[in-house]
Amino acid sequence: MAQAKYQEIADRLRDQIDSGALQPGDRLPSEPDLVKLHDASRNTVRLAIALLTNQGLVVTRQGLGSFVSEPAEPFTALLSRVQSQPAGQSPSTLLPQVGNLDLEPETSRQVVEKSPASASVAQKLEISTGDLVVIRRRHGSIGGVPWMMMASYFPLDIAEGTQLEQAGDIAQGSIRLLADLGHEQLGFIDEIGARMPNARESAFFGLSTGAPVLVVNRTAYSKYRPIRLTRYTYRGDRVRLNHEVGSIPARDS
Repeated sequence: MAQAKYQEIADRLRDQIDSGALQPGDRLPSEPDLVKLHDASRNTVRLAIALLTNQGLVVTRQGLGSFVSEPAEPFTALLSRVQSQPAGQSPSTLLPQVGNLDLEPETSRQVVEKSPASASVAQKLEISTGDLVVIRRRHGSIGGVPWMMMASYFPLDIAEGTQLEQAGDIAQGSIRLLADLGHEQLGFIDEIGARMPNARESAFFGLSTGAPVLVVNRTAYSKYRPIRLTRYTYRGDRVRLNHEVGSIPARDS
């Protein structure tokens, strides 16, 4: 079966990118130039550019044209380590460790709000949709590159009147605070999936059309009930997720 014209154009441009004829940051030929070069309609050329954009090879800048995307070195996020934390590691399971980079991760100040639980949050926390929850949000970047959005949801009957309702960091960490409040965390479940970003996520990560996000829903449990849902959202083309079990020799990430 003959290949569609727009796919042929996309393949030729992809070959130029792969060969280095078009370098990261280079501007692609303009639409009129591509129309003449490939004897194609403008709509066909736009379909070819859209295909490359969806594949993460090209980014289009309004009024400037289309450019070869800069290669992204993925960050490695350690979701969890099933053993006691070794020296030098954060005792909190709320902020994933980041490997393979010399740059120090930066996180925004905690923003706290009280809001009705969505259906997905209510299901994880085993409460009713619309019940109030306390949400603690923060963003993460590495070398100025956004890499993580995090939101932790706490049932109101657990968080009300505690430090969980206050903006800023909790000195002892939320896990210890919950334990002090009588809600010791005994375990958690991670559910991992990919989806298309919403408007807030697209704006934060600077995503082009077609780029997905990775979402980790971590539900923490005490002996009796869910006590926290932490939702991590990552830019899908920049993050790898690791889960380590047992004793792992020290190594470079």
